[in-house]
Amino acid sequence: MTSGTLIRQARMRAGLSQGDLSERSGKDRAQIARWERDVVQPSLETLRELLQACGFDLDLALVPYHEARIKKALERTPQQRLQAMLRTRTR
Repeated sequence: MTSGTLIRQARMRAGLSQGDLSERSGKDRAQIARWERDVVQPSLETLRELLQACGFDLDLALVPYHEARIKKALERTPQQRLQAMLRTRTR
């Protein structure tokens, strides 16, 4: 999901127009439109401010890659793990 999609979905779920979001956030309406179309990317702080103006919060967690792979593997059944391991070895 892109930041533009995230902004647009949050705005629409909040029932706001781009103009409404502009007034709530203090950001230019035309700039909001550019962000929503992914013409330019907002900073992380700006993204957080826009989502908060829609009534949502941005919660980011940085997880080391190997921990994410372990978690994903543990969510699989033993048969799925075996199949994934065999696919990896044939590459």
